[in-house]
Amino acid sequence: MGYISEIRKVVGHMPIMVTAAMGIIYDKEKGILFEKRTDNGMWCVPGGAMELGETAEEALRREIREETSLEIQNPRFFKVRENVHMVYPNGDEVYYTDLVYIIEDYSGHLGMDDESSELKWFPIQELPENIMPTQIDYILAAVKEFQ
Repeated sequence: MGYISEIRKVVGHMPIMVTAAMGIIYDKEKGILFEKRTDNGMWCVPGGAMELGETAEEALRREIREETSLEIQNPRFFKVRENVHMVYPNGDEVYYTDLVYIIEDYSGHLGMDDESSELKWFPIQELPENIMPTQIDYILAAVKEFQ
């Protein structure tokens, strides 16, 4: 999160616009992979802000590797979610444009970074109750595609 950290040094907590790449990792046997955030305790799909010079797919691969230790192949673009407003617990305010991908081809073993307290697969019929409100719409739209 180098670019965002540098911007925050200048603008403090005021609102900024950010483009993020998000991955709905789906396994027919296990369901959807969620991570539990350490900053607010909510469940979300892995992903995050693009760095300067990165393509959306490069950011997606990097973020998923950092947050889950998985390597992904053949991500499929799913949808754009614009004007996603979020205020972080520390007061940082962001308006995201989320570029959402579906991933069904991955390799490796799960491992977390410090942004997550837990990684867990949830069957699509038993999604967690405490999903990030900014993500619930596109997660539910993806579930319809998996059924």
